[in-house]
Amino acid sequence: MAYVNPNDCKSFNQPANTAYLPLSSQICSEVFIINKTGQDLKIVDDPDGPGSADRVGAMNVLLIGDDESVTIRGVTNANQISAATSSGSGIIYYRTQFFSINPSR
Repeated sequence: MAYVNPNDCKSFNQPANTAYLPLSSQICSEVFIINKTGQDLKIVDDPDGPGSADRVGAMNVLLIGDDESVTIRGVTNANQISAATSSGSGIIYYRTQFFSINPSR
């Protein structure tokens, strides 16, 4: 019997600026984000969908320094996460996945 990997991972990059923009729509349960913008990156989760304004207050922001990374778990789609730079623009890189490790079968 051939092994089938159930962890469907996809990698992306997208421009970021000072406006909160949702990540690309991709079904997943966690997103690994790498900040390569050259500045701080603000991350918020939008459980009510992309662009909902209820979670962008200062107490809901996860601040990621340049060259730092974070894994956000407990989502059903990458577009539930939005990112904005502290100033200027840059590129963020991220990987969508269902598991942090490959489950054994």
